[in-house]
Amino acid sequence: MSILAVIMTNIYQQIEQEVQTRKSLLLDLSHRIHAHPELRFEEHQAAEWLCETLTEQGFEVQKGFGTLETAFKASYGPYKAGKPTVAMLCEYDALEGLGHACGHNVIATMGLGAGLALAPLMSELDGNLVVIGTPGEEGGGGKAILIEDGAFKDVDAALMIHPMNENRSSCSLLARVAWEVKYSGVPAHAAASPHLGVNALDAVRLSFNGMDALRQQVTSDVRMHAVINHGGDVANIIPHEASLKVYIRAATREYLYESVVPRMRAVYEGAAIMTGTTVEFVEIAKPYEDMIINQPLASSFAKHAERLGRKLADDEEPVGFGSSDIGNVSHIVPSLQGLLQIDAVALPHTHEFEAAAKSPQGDKAVLDGATILASVAADVFNNPSLLKS
Repeated sequence: MSILAVIMTNIYQQIEQEVQTRKSLLLDLSHRIHAHPELRFEEHQAAEWLCETLTEQGFEVQKGFGTLETAFKASYGPYKAGKPTVAMLCEYDALEGLGHACGHNVIATMGLGAGLALAPLMSELDGNLVVIGTPGEEGGGGKAILIEDGAFKDVDAALMIHPMNENRSSCSLLARVAWEVKYSGVPAHAAASPHLGVNALDAVRLSFNGMDALRQQVTSDVRMHAVINHGGDVANIIPHEASLKVYIRAATREYLYESVVPRMRAVYEGAAIMTGTTVEFVEIAKPYEDMIINQPLASSFAKHAERLGRKLADDEEPVGFGSSDIGNVSHIVPSLQGLLQIDAVALPHTHEFEAAAKSPQGDKAVLDGATILASVAADVFNNPSLLKS
């Protein structure tokens, strides 16, 4: 065994001990965040709890990081010029109606735990440690906003883990745009003078028909889904204002923007022409990018997950996982989003997954995830060949 291998084995053991020392703190915070779900950009309590804990553990914390009130950046120790900076990313927003059914309480405390475990070892490690709170992942594009704010300009690797129904070292993500499509018509009495009205709800209905037809003429990776968020006010008035919210996704940004998006716009514009309404497109969130998988980071994740007894999925090929703004980060910084199992069956955005996020398996993922993230960061700090690759 080489000298570096001996040194790193000792560091891994110390990381495990530091995580176990903080077990109660991490699990208590995971359960508290789970019990108090907050929607995108309203995560004031979760952000405050995380910042308080980091401050108590000796981090220098900047609240209201960038332009986002519920974002934060926590740095540990003096800055080492010329050395790599690794960022642990924390997500902590919840879902409408489902609470933490995406397990962001687990994500937040994994990232926190990794930072806390590494802090006492930073004098032995050749780099800089930051923990970044990234709010509004569920539809808000918080990381995309933070990129515009310059939050990642000095970061050399960005690390996070998402809970899932299996263990994987990486996952692919779909590029995504999010619109509100608004139709405007003319109101009229629905019984006495319907012929004088221009029905905006008809345009919305035709939009759904158009989307259903388009589904047959796109590649199998494309996803399009929408809800009617306004369909009129009362039944006896021709709806003169109606709108839908839609997500449009594809495996690559090129196919999304060059093929799918223009045809989707044509569907909505065609519905306006057919009904005599006017249409307006409003971007309701920053576009999400597809994920650039960084294989060296994924391999480091796999090594440490297996070291902790986590069996990776048999095929261990990147799988589709919806969309996330970590994809945006991966286009500018080498990034990791591994997956850790918290339930063998339940998938995100379900009641069952919400329960799993506070289960014993969810708790185990917090501790394993913190250990894996900290160990991957240690590899980046002390292994120049990994950093280069």
